[in-house]
Amino acid sequence: MALIQLYTRYNRVWIPDEEHVWKSAEILRDYHYGDDILQLLLEDGTEFKYTVDSSPPQLPPLRNPDILVGENDLTALSYLHEPAVLHNLKVRFLESRIIYTYCGIILVALNPYKQLPIYGDAIIHAYSGQNMGDMDPHIFAVAEEAYKQMARNHRNQSIIISGESGAGKTVSARYAMRYFAVVSKSGSKTQVEDKVLASNPITEAIGNAKTIRNDNSSRFGKFTEISFDSRYRIIGANMRTYLLEKSRVVFQAYNERNYHIFYQMCACAHLPQFKALQLLSAEEFHYTGIGGDISIEGVDDRKSMEETQRTFSLLGLNEDFQSDVFKVLAAILHMGNVEIKSSGDDRSSISPSDTHLHIACDLLGVRADGLVRWLCNRRLVLVAETVVKPLHKDRAVNSRDALAKQIYAHLFDCIIKRINKALQVPGKQHAFIGVLDIYGFETFDINSFEQFCINYANEKLQQQFNLHVFKLEQEEYMKEDIPWTLIDFYDNQPVIDLIEAKMGILDLLDEECLFPQGTDQSWLQKLYNYLDSNPLFERPKLTNDTFVIQHFADKVEYHCRGFLEKNRDALYEELVEVMRGSQFPFLAKFFQEDEQNIPSIKGIKVKSARPGLKPANKQLRTSVGDKFCSSLALLMATLNATTPHYVRCIKPNDEKLPFEYHSGRVVQQLRACGVLETIRISAQSYPSRWTYYEFYSRYSVLMTNQEAGFNDKTQTCKYVLQRLIQDPNQYKFGRTKIFLRAGQVAFLEKLRLDRLREACITIQKHVRGWIQRKKYLRLRHAAITIQQYTRGKKMIRKAVSAANLKQGWAAVLIQRYWRGFRIRKVYETKMTSLQGKIDGLIIERQKIENNFEASSKEQREKFDKVKMNLLEEKETQTRLRKIAENNLEMQRQHHEKELGSLKEEMRRLKDERVGLQMKLDEDGRVNTDLQDQVAQLTKHVKVIPELRKDLSNLHNQKNTIDRKMKQQSEEARAKLTEISRLLAGSVVEEEVLVGLTAYKSEKTYEAEDLLAAFDGLEKATRTLERHRKEQKAIYETHVERLTMKADYLQNENSRLQNLFTEKNNLTENIRQEVCRLSSENSVIPELKVQISELQRQKKGSEVLIEEQKKELAEKSEEIKNVLQKKIEEEYSKRRHFEEQAEVLEEDKKELQGKIKDLQEDNDHLSRQLQMDRDAKNRLRLEVTQLSSENIDFEEQLHQKDQWIKKLENQIISLETAQKVKKTPSSASPKDYLGMLEYKKEDQSKLIQNLILDLKPKGVAVNMIPVLPAYILFMCVRHADYLNDEEKLRSLMNATISTVKKFTMAHQNDLVSLSFWLSNMYQLLNCLKQYSGDEEFSKQSTPRQVKNCLQNFDLSDHRQVVSDLAICIYHQFITAMERALTPAIVPGMLEHESLQGISSMKPTGFRKRSSKNSDDTEMFTVSFIIQRLSHFHTIMSQHSMEANLIKQVVKQLLFHIGATTVNSLLLRKDMCSCRKGMQIRCNISYLEEWLQEKELQSSHFIDTLKPLTQAAWLLQVSKCTDEDAKAIIEKCTELNTVQIAKILNSYTPIDGFEKRVASSFVRKVQSLRQDHDGSAQLMMDADYRFPVTFPFCPSSQALELLQVPNSLNLEFLNMI
Repeated sequence: MALIQLYTRYNRVWIPDEEHVWKSAEILRDYHYGDDILQLLLEDGTEFKYTVDSSPPQLPPLRNPDILVGENDLTALSYLHEPAVLHNLKVRFLESRIIYTYCGIILVALNPYKQLPIYGDAIIHAYSGQNMGDMDPHIFAVAEEAYKQMARNHRNQSIIISGESGAGKTVSARYAMRYFAVVSKSGSKTQVEDKVLASNPITEAIGNAKTIRNDNSSRFGKFTEISFDSRYRIIGANMRTYLLEKSRVVFQAYNERNYHIFYQMCACAHLPQFKALQLLSAEEFHYTGIGGDISIEGVDDRKSMEETQRTFSLLGLNEDFQSDVFKVLAAILHMGNVEIKSSGDDRSSISPSDTHLHIACDLLGVRADGLVRWLCNRRLVLVAETVVKPLHKDRAVNSRDALAKQIYAHLFDCIIKRINKALQVPGKQHAFIGVLDIYGFETFDINSFEQFCINYANEKLQQQFNLHVFKLEQEEYMKEDIPWTLIDFYDNQPVIDLIEAKMGILDLLDEECLFPQGTDQSWLQKLYNYLDSNPLFERPKLTNDTFVIQHFADKVEYHCRGFLEKNRDALYEELVEVMRGSQFPFLAKFFQEDEQNIPSIKGIKVKSARPGLKPANKQLRTSVGDKFCSSLALLMATLNATTPHYVRCIKPNDEKLPFEYHSGRVVQQLRACGVLETIRISAQSYPSRWTYYEFYSRYSVLMTNQEAGFNDKTQTCKYVLQRLIQDPNQYKFGRTKIFLRAGQVAFLEKLRLDRLREACITIQKHVRGWIQRKKYLRLRHAAITIQQYTRGKKMIRKAVSAANLKQGWAAVLIQRYWRGFRIRKVYETKMTSLQGKIDGLIIERQKIENNFEASSKEQREKFDKVKMNLLEEKETQTRLRKIAENNLEMQRQHHEKELGSLKEEMRRLKDERVGLQMKLDEDGRVNTDLQDQVAQLTKHVKVIPELRKDLSNLHNQKNTIDRKMKQQSEEARAKLTEISRLLAGSVVEEEVLVGLTAYKSEKTYEAEDLLAAFDGLEKATRTLERHRKEQKAIYETHVERLTMKADYLQNENSRLQNLFTEKNNLTENIRQEVCRLSSENSVIPELKVQISELQRQKKGSEVLIEEQKKELAEKSEEIKNVLQKKIEEEYSKRRHFEEQAEVLEEDKKELQGKIKDLQEDNDHLSRQLQMDRDAKNRLRLEVTQLSSENIDFEEQLHQKDQWIKKLENQIISLETAQKVKKTPSSASPKDYLGMLEYKKEDQSKLIQNLILDLKPKGVAVNMIPVLPAYILFMCVRHADYLNDEEKLRSLMNATISTVKKFTMAHQNDLVSLSFWLSNMYQLLNCLKQYSGDEEFSKQSTPRQVKNCLQNFDLSDHRQVVSDLAICIYHQFITAMERALTPAIVPGMLEHESLQGISSMKPTGFRKRSSKNSDDTEMFTVSFIIQRLSHFHTIMSQHSMEANLIKQVVKQLLFHIGATTVNSLLLRKDMCSCRKGMQIRCNISYLEEWLQEKELQSSHFIDTLKPLTQAAWLLQVSKCTDEDAKAIIEKCTELNTVQIAKILNSYTPIDGFEKRVASSFVRKVQSLRQDHDGSAQLMMDADYRFPVTFPFCPSSQALELLQVPNSLNLEFLNMI
């Protein structure tokens, strides 16, 4: 739709107004092309006829719909023009009390002249990490965007802050630097962030002053480069200053002040460190009292001086440097009081007795006579001579003032250099962010050289700004593939050329300064002559000492007086020589001859805006204008090499009144700072830009049913827009956005509002019709009912007469009497029969009672007999059980003794084997005398048959033993088979019998249930049988080896016989035999390995048997309840069980006999071993039998080891069989004390395996999650039991330090933190429960009380463990909050759980996004609930105490609520009625989750009260006084500042809603005055509720705990 078609009735426009610049009016009649008058209705009710030029029509600008007013970004407005911008700023500033507004890439900041609670650290953290358009406009948002782009794009950034004096530039720059200091903490000891911030008070003290417009006006430009390292932490800063206003040192206008530092010194003149300066009050010094006003309201100069000195010290500027600075400043003050008198004839003089002169000279370290001479005279160097010329008083005063200005300028530069040096720390700069605090465009009644330079700098900055805006606009069009058309924008290059080009203003000024006789008037005349033809230069008609320049902002008239003097900035060489000769080194350095080097920027290549000027000579290069041009060029080069961010500070009024808005002053500054130029550039193309998702969500109500059914939302948006707006030139479709021309959004909003209004009317129509129909049906029903009763009465009156009534009454009376007679007859008959039946029943009842009594007596007698029998049987069984236990205990002790003796025998055999090894070593030495051995062999040949006979005997004995063992093994196998058969048939009955005895004849067993229990025994029997077979195979292998060795002995005999005939080869053969013997000795280590393997198998069998025993005990416990019911059925089988028990007892005796036989065999073997040892001694004398002796002994030793192992296995098998016969009881086989023993050297292994290497998800730990706590406490108990304080303290300290170190290293591991939090909590409970204190032992069992600590008081350790648990708790909370925080705002605030209730509104440049609809909701409230459930599951798996889980959930809910409220307070776009409904819906989901986890009774939802009340506040009516009272009563958890912020930020979504009036907000604030509360805007989202660890006694019996093998804690022993 064309813009002219929008001028219809009821639309509103803006018309010019002298007082308010613009005022609103409503169109009374549609405008048609060609009309010359537009009928308007003003806001005061008067009609106004606006004249319109017919060709082309110049219509007044249209006003935006109310729902677009007050937007965060001015570019979101449908109509972009000056009145729209002015009105939007006014609404935000006055009604919403919001001082920041975006205008595309610019942040517009209005000075509120009031301290606002929006700059705290909580606000900084809220903006940190956020996208710029997601939060309300703020200086922190700009700083965050610069910081984020620096880190993301690796490009230097700059923040350009400009504005008039008093607009708040310095404060904005200070807040920006404070933001960087907070979010980029380096953590180093250099405190570089504090130093950067500390530089502000110093620079403000020496460079700021009070002016008419501002109490703290910066009188210099400052560009601060904040340096960052590769991790984007501040490592330093550097300041560059521009155009210090030196004239302020010697002159101030009325009601203005000099620089703050002078007044601070005068206020502290009485302090000892300032006594030597001989300072007076500020009124008494000429340089500080010339302005008349020496104080600033609300500022204490004495405290400011303390702050200045403190920051000097913080920057490392010591007291000596400070003293030098103060001496120079005091000298300047005294110099200003030096009185210069006129002596006539254009001469001047200074009194030699002038006190201030001598004080100034003493402070400066110069001679008074030299200073006086050259203040009042000047030296002229001619061709032939040098002449001293006296100066007039005015020239002498100017000379004094020039010296004061020059000294102050040098001092200022010196302090800045020292600050820069202090701000440099070691480290390489990776990037920087520059903050430019520079003066804005200035125009006064009298504008001089300073204003000229300032406006020239702003022209350069404006040019750079225009190019940047133009570039961004072009980039966005190209990104969206939209054809780019050249946009006409203001180019101020002609103005810049007028100033800086050749033969420009500055060039002519420098040229005029070259002439000694040059004056301001001569220079002005040159301007008139050379520049009169330039359209941007004007010559006033009424005056001859001014000129006018048409700047981009406005025309400015400059007075030429003082231009040359200020540009020269000349100081007589004689005074410079005096200063160089100063005895004060600090001052003398200021005037040393230094070559002036123009700094350059390394690595930055920038195309200059104009070609460099070539100065004519040295003097021209040193002029103030030339210096300023050079520094400005350097600044522009720096800015062009960075990504700029713009902040425009605006003064809303000149009276410095809080929240007062003068439209005239504001619009003047908007025009000057480039904001309106940005608006104009945007409005020329397509200013309104929507993503397809935003357009679809907002205007879905305008879609037809067919269009709404399309799946492709992008195509749907195109169809809708093409249908609604016929002119295709009014919009463009980009890749991700829709571009709309000015006014089209307002047109769409009008269509949307009309559609909603029609829908409302339709709904109202149907609802009202339904109400009326319901009312009609109710009235109709009532009328019909009344008609029925009326007609009935009429019929009754017609049908009823007196006679009929009498007859009817008589008939009724007769019926009554007749019916009564009939009933009495029936009653009498039934009563008679019923009485007879009752008598019979009574007789029958008596009979039954007699029979029951007799039967009961008989049953009681039988029961007594049964009871007596059971008691007798119980006593018998108890006696039998005791006898059996005594016998078994005796047998067990006997077997243990036998086993000990066998082990002793094994050790003895091992010792003998060692002795044998020693003998073998001795045998090796025999080889040296081989010839003697051969001689002896001949003597002992006769002994060989004897040895063969002994060998045969030994072989026979071996066979005999083998047969016996085989026979015994067969007998044992048969007996075991018989036992297994008995177990299958009758052992069950014995188990039941023994079970009855063990449980006092109260329970028995079923055979079929115990068969499964003895399956394990049968498996064990099969395992033993298989092991026996393996041992038999090994034994047969050894027999074969023995046979082979016997054969070898025969061969050896033959070989010895051959030795007699082969004496020559005897030596070689014996050497080979020795080598063979050495190889045979290597068999001994193998035997050792086999022995250790058998011992390990023995231990494994014992463990297996122990586990089977425990399984039997558990199964017996399960069967007890079932067997109790079957005692009566099993009673008849008891005798049979006793017989079976006797049979088993006999079998047991037979097995014991076998054991005795085995023991006898063992003794026989021992004796045989002794015989072998004797034979070995005999054979030792025979050298020829060394090999035989060695082989026989090894074989005998191995054989005995095998026999010992076999006997031990048989003994274990028999003991196992006997133990299985016993009834498993609940008592443990060993009465443990619940302690774990370990060696001190194993403490490190305990800590390593139990803490560092433990996996919380392990199987063993999952069975008892707090098992590590129990194990540690059991170790502590053992140390207490031993009364070993050193061991106890070492264990506790190692545990605490290791757990702390482990949790610190796993701060993000929720599972580990939850696991150790539960364990430390349990350890703390154990330390309390077993401490022996009565208050902790009330709920303990007697055994637990008995196990209390006896020797040490661990109350100190309890406190340390409690502190550690608290630390882990906070780490756990922090880790969960860190995981949850990214989802809180998107899930709780941005996510729209209620479908169809969208709060989407038009957005501006900062809010534009290229995300699709699928990417806009990454986090939802369901995700938050899933995370909470995950946290709850982790805590439950680790058996965390329920009270502790509740504290965690309460803390997390508070964090969710506080974070959401804080984001809501900083997001005006979220403060709407619909958003309140969405928030309340999301809260209900959290309530359902609490109910699901059974936590609703703990009132945790109360922690969300601030959020709930904020959501309610968005939905409730906000108009009347009753509404205000209701808000006060309801919103008890929100303070006044937060309520006012929400009310001021309330934003209507549709035209049906209204904004909150300022009067209503003030009403609420007045009602809240009596309520004491915090004045902070933000909630403390990091607040922690105090955590408590209530004492929870454990019912776990320590003596029943088992340490799993998976923990690798084999070195721990149960005590």
